Amino acid sequence: MPRALATLAVLFAACSSSPKHPADAAPLPAGPIARIALEVDLGGCVTKAELAYPAEGGPHGNGPFPVVLLLAGNSPHDMDVTMGSGASRYGMFAMLSDALAARGFAVVRSNKRFVNGPGKFDARFWREQNTRTFTDDAGKVLDAALAQPTCDRKRIAVFGWSEGTAVGAELAVRRGDVDALVLQGAVSLPWRETVRYWIEGVGASYARGYEGSSITSASLKAALRGKGGMVAKLGASFFADPAAMGTGARVSPLLDTNGDGELDSTEIELGIERILDFAFSQKGNVWIYAEGRTVPPVTDQAARLAMPVLVLQGEHDASTPAHGIARLSAAFAKAGNARVLVRMLPGMGHTLGPAASPIDDLGRAPDAATYVGVAEWLAANLAR
Repeated sequence: MPRALATLAVLFAACSSSPKHPADAAPLPAGPIARIALEVDLGGCVTKAELAYPAEGGPHGNGPFPVVLLLAGNSPHDMDVTMGSGASRYGMFAMLSDALAARGFAVVRSNKRFVNGPGKFDARFWREQNTRTFTDDAGKVLDAALAQPTCDRKRIAVFGWSEGTAVGAELAVRRGDVDALVLQGAVSLPWRETVRYWIEGVGASYARGYEGSSITSASLKAALRGKGGMVAKLGASFFADPAAMGTGARVSPLLDTNGDGELDSTEIELGIERILDFAFSQKGNVWIYAEGRTVPPVTDQAARLAMPVLVLQGEHDASTPAHGIARLSAAFAKAGNARVLVRMLPGMGHTLGPAASPIDDLGRAPDAATYVGVAEWLAANLAR
């Protein structure tokens, strides 16, 4: 582990002394799972959801069971959060739901608004996506689950991933009945700073190539056709000329101020501010996160989150950078919440699957043991 991350781990251990740590508890038994299909009216859209819970006669009794709501990240995700393709295809939330339901929890997850299944969604998703609306939707899905007799209304947890961490925190603040919060890839930095990291911290490095100090048309083309992850390619694409994307990449003439066909360090630095201004404009692809249009990052909500919190962070997360966790941890400490546990996972990316670097964060599947650990933490912190 790099020295900076090792230092962070020490700091987290010092300020994350939850009295209900599952380390010494006996492993939770895994039993069979039952499922209920739900349809939830979100207002203007009816979405499909599933409630998974321990089957009758299993090792966890007949309920009611503590409830866990799963909230996905940005993009039109189906309820399973289907990732990858071919032999590497998997459902991240399907894995998580089964791991928790087999170990004593009633777990509810849903397709996001206007999503009909893996890769199937209405164009209104992009036009109308809004994190405040997603928070409203999350509350309706949770209420639909709580109406089922298998669910214990007095023991509720929210698990958010990426954008879902900010939505989950907002939901917890609004409702006041959420007893525990799990944050995977937490939005710990301001939204603009987070997107800056995508572009400057990941995309620009990838677009330069391994040996270059400038971004050239050749290095940009190699990056966009290369093996980098989604965030690396997205970040690199901001430096490309949109008019040339169909025929081959070249650097944007709007950023190439001296007209030499490449972007030097000064042009990159100046260009990033222009890129961010456009990205957060009404025509940009992160308008959803523009100031005044979105729920706050988790760090800005920490003072109102007094419940136990588990933070899971990949060292090489390209979407929500690891260095932001120090700021989030400090915010919880300032608020006096001593029931926060931060787990930094070395060599892991945004999905908590392996990633050699943020550029290599390809959304690989996490180790199943990671989610077993989540179940154990939840059991300790939702105990009667």
